[in-house]
Amino acid sequence: MYLQTRLGGSVLRVINLQQELAYYQKLGMKPLRKFRENGYETIELVIGVEDNLISEIDNPPILTLMHDAEASRPYHNSAGLFHFAILTPDRKSLASTFVYLENQGVKFTGFADHLVSESLYLQDPEDNGIEIYCDRPSEGWQFDKNGHIQMDTIALNLESLLSELYNRDDSMVTKNFSSQLRPFPSGGSIGHIHLKVTNLAVSTNFYREILGFDLMQSMQGASFLSTMGYHHRLALNTWISHGGASLTGKEAGLEHFTIHISDREFYEQVLKKVYEASIHKINSNEVIVTDPDGIRMKLIYNSQ
Repeated sequence: MYLQTRLGGSVLRVINLQQELAYYQKLGMKPLRKFRENGYETIELVIGVEDNLISEIDNPPILTLMHDAEASRPYHNSAGLFHFAILTPDRKSLASTFVYLENQGVKFTGFADHLVSESLYLQDPEDNGIEIYCDRPSEGWQFDKNGHIQMDTIALNLESLLSELYNRDDSMVTKNFSSQLRPFPSGGSIGHIHLKVTNLAVSTNFYREILGFDLMQSMQGASFLSTMGYHHRLALNTWISHGGASLTGKEAGLEHFTIHISDREFYEQVLKKVYEASIHKINSNEVIVTDPDGIRMKLIYNSQ
């Protein structure tokens, strides 16, 4: 599916770099490069590659850890990251990743079937949420008469998911076989970002009117937004953050996420709106936008 807007890697401001790095390596991520930026020690991570095949061109960072030992811990009800979501290209890859992580002793916080996708949920040591998911075929997605996509949260059928790993004559995944599985065997990308916001109507309007997202669905204190008919590239909720604290920019958690826009005309339209709102320009292809809750995102024009 041709995407007018897609998401790139997220940057997390972390207090304990080594603990966070060890956790994400346990998930199968590998360091691409380490450097200092704006005085902070920073590590870029990639997934789904062998050690001797890591390259930034073929494997752009899916996550970046920025070390700030002085960062404050956000309030429980503050705005910020609910989770970032890694999209696997097929159901078998999700099953392989699940078994690998379970063998590594990784603790899951939940599992869900959203009708359009199937998801595993985790939480890192500094309480950053993670979703790992695969989409169901888009031709099976259902829309109502208003064009809103049908989604839900029901129990994930793990037995059905694991059946992707069976051979025809297998009745179960053997211990020896499961120990050979890899995380993200076919790679992965950031499929969507889910944010906590303090005022759902205000934030939904911002992402629609300023950044040009379409409202795909709204339900139970949440909005799901996207472009080009994908079920959602961005989710917003006020489940625990309604009326809570906005960000100051010094908290641990989401430093910023990245939005790639592949249509030049659409990109220029967005830039016009963000410039009118006095958004700081970084360079000719990147701007940083701050939403009503102080959540930052980097906009990049990328024709690919």
